Amino acid sequence: MERKEKGAEEPRYKIWIITTLVFSTIAFIIFASIIIYIDPLFHYHKSLNKYKYPINNERYQNDGITKNFEYESIITGTSMTENFKKSEADRIFGSNFIKVPFSGGHYKEINENLKRAYASDKNIKYVIRCLDYSFLIEDKDTYMEDVEYPSYLYNNNLFDDVNYVLNKSILFRQVRGVIRHTKAGLETTSFDDYANWNNYYTFGAETVLSTYTLNETASSAQVFSEDDRRMVIGNIKQNVTSLADGHPETTFYYFFPPYSICYWDGLKNNGQINWRIDAEQAAIEEILKYPNIKLYSFCNNFELVCNLDNYKDQAHYGEWVNSWILEWMYNDEYFLTKDNYKDYIKTIRKFYNSYDYGSLHK
Repeated sequence: MERKEKGAEEPRYKIWIITTLVFSTIAFIIFASIIIYIDPLFHYHKSLNKYKYPINNERYQNDGITKNFEYESIITGTSMTENFKKSEADRIFGSNFIKVPFSGGHYKEINENLKRAYASDKNIKYVIRCLDYSFLIEDKDTYMEDVEYPSYLYNNNLFDDVNYVLNKSILFRQVRGVIRHTKAGLETTSFDDYANWNNYYTFGAETVLSTYTLNETASSAQVFSEDDRRMVIGNIKQNVTSLADGHPETTFYYFFPPYSICYWDGLKNNGQINWRIDAEQAAIEEILKYPNIKLYSFCNNFELVCNLDNYKDQAHYGEWVNSWILEWMYNDEYFLTKDNYKDYIKTIRKFYNSYDYGSLHK
């Protein structure tokens, strides 16, 4: 009798296992299908017309935007590009832009995203990109530290997608966010507003001067070494000029962003002004070898750089400066060429080495 009871339990146990597996599989399929259908990170497709999407997470959404949105041209770079407005770029350059900035992004990270755009069979007319001084003298493979990268979004391995389509956070935060955004009657975030931080900060001398301190004793002058030169050239070749070399059909608008006079104050204190300018010169000479790159620098716009009303800290300028930059580049103002770059270097070297930095702190 006891044996019969045990034997009777075995089929029920098997049925329970099979039923559990079936219902779990169905649940996983439903779970994944919802994420794939709405696709809040644009991993599989662009935004659906019936839903309105909050676009607010650069490293999770930029790759999908680059792969799946419809566009002709790209604005990209660090936080120096976050305040650009697509509508202005569209009007000035006569093209359809997306904006995919990477706050704190090093040269390689930004270049990798551009490579993904070309790998998606996009015909790209223009690329507007900043080349930050801060990341110029560094190894070509440097990435931002302490940032979580969703690698499953950046590769072509379908098996990795389980991290996306069966991700509880994606379902209950990102998908739910799209639904709530839609129900609230909001529109999909525009590329004018995406990543734009202008209205969240105050600008001016009082604000900027409170963001940094100087060493009590100034450092001795740092020399731009051959190792530094090799590092700059390696960084530029791999992460700046290689795409231009491979895509002559695209015009690349690159610019050195105009950090404020307070940034140069820090360089002066650290003995790094000539070191930084020498690095810029090395980069310029390499970049100017490529005819489809148009290179600009606004560091000799001293009226801009020295007016701290344009800045929220040593480096970051207000959105009106981004608007000026678009106009300047389109009109070839502050355009660097083989004929004028040495005069530009001479001008900024003289100005930033002789500026009365003590007047900033009076």
